[in-house]
Amino acid sequence: MIDICIIGGGAAGLTAAISAKEADSTLRVVIIEKKEEVGKKLLTTGNGKCNMTNLACPGQKETLGFFGSLGVLTRHDSQGRVYPYTEEARAVRDALLQRAEDLGVEVFTSAEVLGVKKNQEHFLIELGKEKLEAEKLLIATGGKSAPQCGSTGDGYRFAKSLGHKVNRLVPVLTAIDVKEDTKDLAGIRAKAKVSLTFNNEEIFSEEGEVQFTATGVSGICIFNMSRLLLIPEGKTIKNGFDDYRIHIDFFPEVDVNILQILLAERRLTAFKGNRLLDYMVKKPLAERILKVAESEREVATMLKDFQLSPSGAKGWNFAQVTKGGVALDEVVPETMESRLIDNLFFAGEVLDYDGPCGGFNLQYAWETGIKAGRGMAREHR
Repeated sequence: MIDICIIGGGAAGLTAAISAKEADSTLRVVIIEKKEEVGKKLLTTGNGKCNMTNLACPGQKETLGFFGSLGVLTRHDSQGRVYPYTEEARAVRDALLQRAEDLGVEVFTSAEVLGVKKNQEHFLIELGKEKLEAEKLLIATGGKSAPQCGSTGDGYRFAKSLGHKVNRLVPVLTAIDVKEDTKDLAGIRAKAKVSLTFNNEEIFSEEGEVQFTATGVSGICIFNMSRLLLIPEGKTIKNGFDDYRIHIDFFPEVDVNILQILLAERRLTAFKGNRLLDYMVKKPLAERILKVAESEREVATMLKDFQLSPSGAKGWNFAQVTKGGVALDEVVPETMESRLIDNLFFAGEVLDYDGPCGGFNLQYAWETGIKAGRGMAREHR
C-alpha cells in the first residue's frame, strides 16, 4: 500500500513529495512520471535558466526559503525575476531530485498512468497490466502546453473521471499569428507598446520588445497578450478572432503630433522619399509603412498605431502554459485537497490558473506543491 501517490514528476509533483516526506518521514511516497526523466519541462523554463519566481509574488519568500534549504542560491534581475545563481534550470531540477531521493521518495519513470479509480477506501492507479493502490492521490500532471515534455492533458481526464469540472483549455504565453503577411518583417525586433482591443475596447496594454515572425508576432509582451486572446462564446476558431486587433506603438513616449512635426522637418533635409524613416525603425518595417502611408500624418499614425489582425495563438507545442483546468472552487486552497473526494489532491498547471511571464507560473507550481505535500502528510496523521 502506498501512502501518497503522485502522478507527475514536474515542479509541483517533486515539491509536493519533498514537502510530504519532510512533514512525515514515515510515509511511503511514490512519484509516477511517464517521461524517461522527471522535471523535463522544468529544464526548458526561462530559456534554460529557470525563472523560479518573481519578487512580486506574495509567496516568493517561502519558495526562496524552500530552495535555500536545498542549497540552491538565487539572484534576481531589475524586473524581479528570480533565477538560480548558476542560471541553470538543471541545477534546480537536480536539487529537487536529490532531496527527494535523500528522503526516500520512490520515483518511477517511463511509467504512464492509464486511469485512476476510487473505491470506498483507496485509489487504484492503472499502469498497463499493473495496478497500484494508494491511500492519497495527488494529480500534478501539468497541463497541455509543451506536450513534448510529457504534459498532454492526462490530468484533466483523470479529474473528470473522478467527478471534477475542468474549465475550457487554451494555449497561452505563446506567439500570436496574424492574418497579414509578415514574412518580410520576420526577425525584426523593436521596443514598443502593444495593445489588444476587442470590439474597439482596449483589454490589454504592455511595453516590451516585439519580435516579428514569418506568421505574426512574438516576445514577452505578446506572450502576456495571448492570455486575453480568447474565442468568445458562440464563435468558432474560424471567426473567433475577428473582433480583436493588435496595436503596436513604436514611439510610446512621443505624441503623434510631435512625431508628425519631426517627420515634416526630416523631409526638408536629406530624409526625402523612401529615406524618411531611416534610423527611426528597421528598414523592412520602414518600407512596409511607406508603401501605404504618404503624408507625414499618415506615417506618424502608423508608427503610433501599427495594426494587425490576429488569427489565433500558436498551438500547444509552442505555448508555455495552459489557461483553464480543474476548477479552483472545487479545491481547498490551504491544502489543495478536493472538496468532492476525500484524499484527492491537485497541484500545479492542472489547476485553472495562469499567470504572466516572469516566474508567476512556476511560483504557483511550487506553492501549490508545498501546500499539497503538507496537506497530504497532515491528513495522514
